[in-house]
Amino acid sequence: MEGLVANKDKHQWFTPVWAAEALFATHFGHLGEGDLVLEPTCGTGNFLKAVPAHVRALGVELDPVLAEAARRATGRPVITGDYTHVDLPDDPTAVIGNPPFDMDVVDAILDRCHAILPPGGKAGLILPAYAFQTASRVVAYARRWSLEQEMIPRNLFRNMMKPLCFAVFSKDGIGNLRGFALYRELHDVNSMDKWVSQELSVGRSPWKSVVSKVVSDMGGVADLADIYRAVAPRRPTDNKWWQAKVRQTLNRSGAFKRVGDARWALAEAPATAAA
Repeated sequence: MEGLVANKDKHQWFTPVWAAEALFATHFGHLGEGDLVLEPTCGTGNFLKAVPAHVRALGVELDPVLAEAARRATGRPVITGDYTHVDLPDDPTAVIGNPPFDMDVVDAILDRCHAILPPGGKAGLILPAYAFQTASRVVAYARRWSLEQEMIPRNLFRNMMKPLCFAVFSKDGIGNLRGFALYRELHDVNSMDKWVSQELSVGRSPWKSVVSKVVSDMGGVADLADIYRAVAPRRPTDNKWWQAKVRQTLNRSGAFKRVGDARWALAEAPATAAA
């Protein structure tokens, strides 16, 4: 493979074999003879080398020169073609690799992974940290995957200037996020009415202020469901963390009193308001 070097203009960075072995052992070490590991955009096949001999493995590489180098270096079958469209002899149970750092390419790879992986299947990818820089992108991933990530050193690759991570996408239908703080919350706050998001950002007791205004605007008494509707994000959300904050505020702040089943009033409101 002499002369095959990373090409940063093509977003190609070849993973050191020792690093591929360590990532495979940590996240995919449970795989066995009944599994098939696929490395998309396999380059010279360094993740294929990391797969133990008793586990079936297959590579896909668009560049025919790299594909041939991978075949010779690993002894594994390597299909020459575009992973997002190429016909596969069998569906994999796991995908692992280091795709080009182009998010359109990454998203196309993840679309194919989701289509062909079985329930419980996983895709582990080395990615630039900016792949997860916005709440909306991560929440969109979580609608299809459970997702976890860990930082890895950027100088794993010579002259790499971007922070890196290794991300594992699990097709489990749950949508858990590990290693991601505030993504769902920010996505929801940005989708709430402007006055709500502003108060939550700058208020001294933000949730108390928001709930107090909602109940006050409803005449001093409100059903819990109506408070939820007034605060709810405009975009659909599967994580109702904000409902828990509303309930916590009603029960603990002292500014409210329960006046019925799931019905609340301002604590200083006249008793007739509860009728």
